[in-house]
Amino acid sequence: MFGSLLDKLFNRPLTEDAFAEKVIKAAREAGFSEPLEYVPKEFRLKHGDGSYFNLHNAFNDYQNAEKAHKSDVLKGYVSTLLGYKKPAPPTFEGVRPLLRPVIRNLAMLEEVRLHHVRSKGWDAPYTAVHQALGTDCVTLLAVDYPETTSTLTEGPDPHWGVSLDEALAVAVSNLREATQDAFDEIVPGLYLGRWNDGYDTSRVLLPDVLQRAAIKGRPVFMIPTRDILMVTGDKDEAGIRHMVEVSFKAMESGRAVSSQVYTYDDQRIVPFISQDEALTARMASLEHMLLQGNYHAQKEQLDILHDEQKIDVFVATYTLFELKDSHGKTFSLCSWTETVDTLLPKTDRVALVQIQPDGTAQTQVVEWAELEAKLGDLLAPASLYPARYRTLGFPTPAQLSQLTPLV
Repeated sequence: MFGSLLDKLFNRPLTEDAFAEKVIKAAREAGFSEPLEYVPKEFRLKHGDGSYFNLHNAFNDYQNAEKAHKSDVLKGYVSTLLGYKKPAPPTFEGVRPLLRPVIRNLAMLEEVRLHHVRSKGWDAPYTAVHQALGTDCVTLLAVDYPETTSTLTEGPDPHWGVSLDEALAVAVSNLREATQDAFDEIVPGLYLGRWNDGYDTSRVLLPDVLQRAAIKGRPVFMIPTRDILMVTGDKDEAGIRHMVEVSFKAMESGRAVSSQVYTYDDQRIVPFISQDEALTARMASLEHMLLQGNYHAQKEQLDILHDEQKIDVFVATYTLFELKDSHGKTFSLCSWTETVDTLLPKTDRVALVQIQPDGTAQTQVVEWAELEAKLGDLLAPASLYPARYRTLGFPTPAQLSQLTPLV
């Protein structure tokens, strides 16, 4: 109590440990009676039969919420924790009206898979059941309970007797019935979905809804985070540019879904191809930003996993740099050090590092594309998302001489 008073008096920022205590207290008050243990090193709660509840997104959302809405954010995450074991209705007819489609970044599925690996081992089978949507996101089936959404990463219950496609068709139909027009124009020609029901981004699966926005031309849209759907028209260059820039801001604090820009081709979701070189460069930088976050989270998981399983491999960092005089254009870089067994992220450039006898480092930076084309035998693809490659040795002096150094 005294610590809380000091925090108020001196306006101390909320720490991760203090937030974890706040979540545990709220969960207990809400009736969560099972074991609940805070794991500070990983910033998550261990609960039930060994399951984990990650606190990173909850902490970020809580910090970014306005003061009046912080309790709602906390309540929402506690409801998710309370509903983690909520069983789906035993029959398909029972669950039919509750089905909804949700769109998630592929890294979310990878996080679930790596947790499975951590508890069951690398050889234990695990398959996420989904429909592909874009290069970095997928559509999943979910059950919409009053207090929480249960995402069915393993697909429909086998007892329901339906395929994923059949269940998602029902889910999309349910969403359509629950959807009225709810777009706000945030800048001229650019509209933001305002349903605020947890399924805003899912409405890209309803082309007719986006087509009803007062846009110029056919819909061009983005879903940068779980809560943000923006749409403009393919004849509105300013609207598209604004949409990309807003996505940068959204990804700074939201839970990322996709960095891509989309449109429709005969009701199918397809990538939007821009002829504007400056816009294409900004779109690439947005993709870099999303990948940097995904690779960072992946590295944290892999480092813990390797430490527990006594696997001696270095998980290299995905680093971003801004090109000089390029108006924000970025490139990604990782380091590959001689004698170090490494998992490399796929980056635009690679720094090849050789430690000299005097302790200094000799470094040669090259393009990934050239490295892979000429020395691909030294890179073994790992079964990970985002993509990583296990190094197999290091280039010989003769092989290094084949590569073009970047200044």
